[in-house]
Amino acid sequence: MIEYPNLTIDDEAKLAAQAIALVSGELTQEIVRKQIREREEMLELLASGLIVPICPELTNANPSAPHTVLLEAFAWLLAQMAYRMNQVPQQNLIAFANLFGIEPRPATAAETILRFTIDAPNGTDVTIPAETQISDADGVYIFETVEAVFVPSGTLTKTVTARRLVAGHTLLSPNVLTVMIDAVAFVEAVTNPAAIDSGTEVESLESVLRRVKLYQKRGERIVSTKDLEEAILNDALDGNGVVRAFPFVVNGQFIDGEDSMFGELKPGHTTVIVMTKTGDSIDSLAMAKIGALLDQAVGNQFIYVVNPRFFTFNIEVNVRLKTGSPSGIILADIERNLRLFYSPSREQFGRAVYRSEIIAVVEGTTGVDRIEAASATQILASPINDTRLREYELPKLVGVIINVV
Repeated sequence: MIEYPNLTIDDEAKLAAQAIALVSGELTQEIVRKQIREREEMLELLASGLIVPICPELTNANPSAPHTVLLEAFAWLLAQMAYRMNQVPQQNLIAFANLFGIEPRPATAAETILRFTIDAPNGTDVTIPAETQISDADGVYIFETVEAVFVPSGTLTKTVTARRLVAGHTLLSPNVLTVMIDAVAFVEAVTNPAAIDSGTEVESLESVLRRVKLYQKRGERIVSTKDLEEAILNDALDGNGVVRAFPFVVNGQFIDGEDSMFGELKPGHTTVIVMTKTGDSIDSLAMAKIGALLDQAVGNQFIYVVNPRFFTFNIEVNVRLKTGSPSGIILADIERNLRLFYSPSREQFGRAVYRSEIIAVVEGTTGVDRIEAASATQILASPINDTRLREYELPKLVGVIINVV
């Protein structure tokens, strides 16, 4: 149940101050233009013969006249009241939310895949227990494995799903979780091979009420492409994902030859790219929710859910740091800024990979003096060219190499 906020208008003093400021102060260009517009409107009324003065003894209609000042203030205040009365009260939206069963989404903990390196004697099996805790070097980010994993003899590496102990959004670079808080026999090392961009904060009241408005607008009927995207994102993925629909595309058949972005376009068909905010495929539970949701589609609709299409690339750059700057921290900041810039959660479908943007992100990091050119003709060692993406592709940063010179 959503609690009702206190919506009592208790800012009369502020409203009065705004009204006073509206009709007083120094003369400005905007005030003069406003006076000209008012006089033009007055001329039109006089010409129409519709004006019958109530107080003909008031012959001074200049902006400085006391009664003109008061009337302008009253008109402005009435406009503010009309605006307030024309809004749907928050109490109503909250009542709708409670009626529809729409509640604030709780904070969720970030998840990632950890890769354990095994060094066990021949013939020795290894078990990585559930709730084995791993952290970064500073002990700020602590994750624990969600299930026990059996590692048969001869296996050198094993991947395990882990969840952070604290709920909330987490953004980390690859190879940050490297400290074994709980020692496991024959486990030599651990790391997170991919960047982490996972977890959500507690949903705000504004976000909940925005979902209420969308639900009221759509109801339980999916008609447009926008309806489809919003329904999958809010009802199936609980707002924690990325959805982009492409109408007239049959089952992800985007490419048909070198010069065509899409294959044969067919009305009634829609391909939807669905993924998590980290760019991964959604799980079977979310897919089942989408399948049930598609029953609300109106008309002869054929809807296909496909995985994202990425353009992968690496970045290698030579940087010169400012004197006295801690290189380890700055290098981590550079990589984090680059991965945040190209994060799948930003939904940059079709965004080109421009070297100029990469340079701006690197040189905009605190502590970086400048980039040193890789050669006489290249500023970056990688990528060496700008790359344009198709409308359905997403840029995906794989590896980052930063050399300090």
